[in-house]
Amino acid sequence: MSKPLEGRVALVTGSTGEGMGRSIALTLAREGANVVLNHGTNRWTSAANNRRLVDAIERLSARAIVVRADTAKGDDVRKMFRRAEQEFGPVDILVNNAGGSWDPRQDLAKVQDRAWQRVLRAEIDAIFHTIRTALPRMRRRRWGRVVNIGMERSEEFTEPPFDYTVGKIARHGLTRILSEVEIGRGITINAVAPGYIPYFSFRQALEAVNHRGPWGSRSHGTPQDVAEVVAFLCSAEARNVTGAVIPVHGAPD
Repeated sequence: MSKPLEGRVALVTGSTGEGMGRSIALTLAREGANVVLNHGTNRWTSAANNRRLVDAIERLSARAIVVRADTAKGDDVRKMFRRAEQEFGPVDILVNNAGGSWDPRQDLAKVQDRAWQRVLRAEIDAIFHTIRTALPRMRRRRWGRVVNIGMERSEEFTEPPFDYTVGKIARHGLTRILSEVEIGRGITINAVAPGYIPYFSFRQALEAVNHRGPWGSRSHGTPQDVAEVVAFLCSAEARNVTGAVIPVHGAPD
């Protein structure tokens, strides 16, 4: 079976939980990439959970490590990239999945400074730190893939949460701006903008990455749908796709 990303190193932030990050990590491993799994920006996961995910990636004939790092902190990000390079080599693929917390009950007049800043740091500062760290290495090799996870129709959203939505709009904007700067260096920068995507169980995630189980008869977007779009954007076939914000329609919420 062809492994189009064999030899590549992928770093996926926020990838040890039950959401899109985990399915993205599994799918990039299925395609042959060694994967740096991350947690610590908005939540932490247990050692047993992380070991189970590493084992699943190894069964896909790839390698994985888990690095705890708060991506809103530049020092944490730089340490994570150094660890990735020590284990696997320079990062070729960066997926910015980790983000801020979602509070749909938010009243802007009652939002505290600390809560607002925490979400925006996780949404905006985090991708600044990761992309800034990744670009010099990608430029030297004249190959790189950056995929930022945004939100479907965020520019049209007219209800809470305001901080989270502003963060996603900023991700889309930075994607479009940087894509024009970097394409001449062999680096593509895109965003995937999911709607409401329900979590997968671990078993569902493993079935879906192999296109088995109920995934084939799905009626709305799942973590695996997002993962398949990310995998395409990281492929050789997508070398001239850059600056795109690709929606993945979710479930009714």
